[in-house]
Amino acid sequence: MSECNITSLIIGEGKGTGKPPEAPVKSFLELHNALENFKHEFGWIFRGQGDQSWDLKPKAGRRPNKLFSDAELFEEWKRLAVQYLDPPRATDWELLVVARHHGLITRLLDWTTNPLIAAYFAVEEPIEAQAVIYAFRPSRKPVVYTKLPLPMKIREVLAVYPEAIVPRIIRQGGVFTIHPDPSADFKATQSPNRYLEQILIDVAYRDGLRRELSEYGISRETLFPDLDGLSAFLNWRFQNWRSTRNCILEGSFS
Repeated sequence: MSECNITSLIIGEGKGTGKPPEAPVKSFLELHNALENFKHEFGWIFRGQGDQSWDLKPKAGRRPNKLFSDAELFEEWKRLAVQYLDPPRATDWELLVVARHHGLITRLLDWTTNPLIAAYFAVEEPIEAQAVIYAFRPSRKPVVYTKLPLPMKIREVLAVYPEAIVPRIIRQGGVFTIHPDPSADFKATQSPNRYLEQILIDVAYRDGLRRELSEYGISRETLFPDLDGLSAFLNWRFQNWRSTRNCILEGSFS
């Protein structure tokens, strides 16, 4: 089965909304109002992280992964993965996205075109910290990937938009950025918040936001459309909505 094709690469430069960071959102209405800032310009992509204090960097740049070469890891993956690829992928760009999709440690950082999906990943895990949604706006100038150097030769941050047949990539609105120095915190390498912005999510609103996102169709079941995703979603729903479910079954709601 075909995995995905890289259809365009966007140079990682752009501009932001010009608005200062807001206080942490504490309701869905506040989140909606914060996201309004991004709907008037094309090209924003989003990433959710469970703790605002975490660095913004791909897995290849985090400890202990930065102690070995992600380039060597990728070469070994290519050597062994050919037996599982049907059809074989033609380029290193395609292979790197497929590898990341299947969990390999790479210099790719996951983003999405859907801010509510980013919000889900920000609050998915029960962490006692303010979550964060990052918004990044690359420039709109497309670069044909076949005219670019190999992924490991890239010297600037690029946004990679894969055309995906894999249901998970489609469902998640998958986008990636590739980082020539995976260990560099992307927040620290940008000019003062002009095109990388953030929305904070209050720690007390994490559980409530995850429930509300589920009501709007953003859940583990819809983002991971397989038996693993369904099982994880039902586990969470029954563990966290037990009292609500009992009320429904007992007819306690008027």
